[in-house]
Amino acid sequence: MGRQLRFFPAFGLVAAVAIAGVQVNAAAYVHAHNEQKPISGHVSAASGNPLTAEFGEFVREQLEKWKVPGISLAVIDGDDVYAEGYGYATLPDIPATPETLWYGGSTTKAHVAAALSALIHFRNYSAFSQGWSTPISSIIRDDFVLQDEWATNHITLDDAVSHRTGMARHDVSSVKEIDGRPATPRDIVRNLRNLPLTAEPRVEILYCNLMYVTLSYVIETVTGRWLGDVLKELIWEPLGMRSTHFDLQSALDAPEHMASGYAWILEKEEYEEIPFMTLTEVSGAGSVISNVLDYAKWIKSLIHQSGPLSAAVHKDIRAPRVFWPGEPQNGYDLELYGLGWVRTLHHGHVVYTHSGGVHAYGAEVYWFPEAKYGVVVLGNTAKCHVVEAIVGWKLIDDKLGIPDKDRVDFAAKFKKGDEQLDWLYENALDILYPERPDPGLPPTLPTSELVGTYYNPGYGNITLREEAHPDKPGEKILTADRPDSTWEYSMHFHHVSGDRWIVYISAPVFLGRKFKEFVAGEFKIGADGKPSAIEIIWENRSDPMFEGKAHYKRIA
Repeated sequence: MGRQLRFFPAFGLVAAVAIAGVQVNAAAYVHAHNEQKPISGHVSAASGNPLTAEFGEFVREQLEKWKVPGISLAVIDGDDVYAEGYGYATLPDIPATPETLWYGGSTTKAHVAAALSALIHFRNYSAFSQGWSTPISSIIRDDFVLQDEWATNHITLDDAVSHRTGMARHDVSSVKEIDGRPATPRDIVRNLRNLPLTAEPRVEILYCNLMYVTLSYVIETVTGRWLGDVLKELIWEPLGMRSTHFDLQSALDAPEHMASGYAWILEKEEYEEIPFMTLTEVSGAGSVISNVLDYAKWIKSLIHQSGPLSAAVHKDIRAPRVFWPGEPQNGYDLELYGLGWVRTLHHGHVVYTHSGGVHAYGAEVYWFPEAKYGVVVLGNTAKCHVVEAIVGWKLIDDKLGIPDKDRVDFAAKFKKGDEQLDWLYENALDILYPERPDPGLPPTLPTSELVGTYYNPGYGNITLREEAHPDKPGEKILTADRPDSTWEYSMHFHHVSGDRWIVYISAPVFLGRKFKEFVAGEFKIGADGKPSAIEIIWENRSDPMFEGKAHYKRIA
């Protein structure tokens, strides 16, 4: 939840605000490929509708090439909005349309940050008396506890919104159930005390979904309202975003169709449907479900700095807070980060952008304040970002008049990225254990004696069972499933040498891909000669980030 939510993704104040003049008129949409009409205003000769029949054929070619069932797309051009759907929202025959609902993933973060800014600037809540410099622990003192006392007492709202708390992703620590009940944002926040800090606060930028869950809980605590109601009252209702939801059930109950999620299984050459995620515990880190028509209203309000958000909030949104790690490339200048937006320059044009992704969906949002132009693309596979980038940037570069020779080849870029991840996977043993003996030493104990349940307070239980090795007849591996995790995954322990193992992580987001996450694991043997614990070194490679060691104690 993009960076994105991916595996390794409340209010009692009525404000007198100006409402942005963006209303959906169903009659304004004709879903033929070259007949869309703008929501408001009229098509100018200088710009006009870019969603032509020719462009539609281009999009469908990309969907087929990259094995994405469908996308919806909206273009904001000054006062005009154009929207279209391509491919399928649900196979085999339900088409994607501008009205189709999709998960927005981490594009949720910008909504939450804007709402928090609005609450701060209202000055109606004493809890926010220090503004963005307010320590989080001053608001949720009993719940917000980290493993470092100084960090607990000093990490601020600004630190959390800017990903500079020193806390890494730790996405695998998030669970959807606790003791048979649905997990809540408060549960996720209270578990932070069980997770190691990767860096000192304000030293390193570490993208952390859990800190946006924390901000969600802060807003709910201060306002006494569910965050979904806060966002609806502050942003969505005033903008007429009546197809935007903060929970799965309301989206499924909505009159608009909810797109299904898929993964393309290369070996079978077919799509596999992936079940919906509830995302209750994810909250403001990535729970928005919406369509491109509503998102166009949101982006249009940001471009024009119109209501319902005040001038002070718009200033907050546009103000960069931290330097985003990376080098200038692909037409981009140095990247900065603010309230849920990466800010940079694209061939001299200021652009704000953020991606979002969950288990089987992806989102890309771009807006250019000076050009008064924006693009929103939502789709239904974990790999749909490549199609979203290709078609989104084609529209953008066409609008900005970027010469063909200066355009980024996103197909080649994503192919190279996949190749790099595949190389990591193919060389996992050398990466984790470069000095291992060959052949490896036998384990201290046979796999049958390592079977059992191991517990870590931050990451929960893993219950190991024996399975046949997929490639080596007669050899055993150890496997543990985590269906209670927010991002359901399985751990597959393959022996390396002695008590050291390589642990491959499989999850829906990796379906149809060669690459899978991998981490190092080591069994600890007690004085009684029995396994006493497993030590896992958690490290994310799809979003490179060291997360820390986790000690799982044998409990059964």
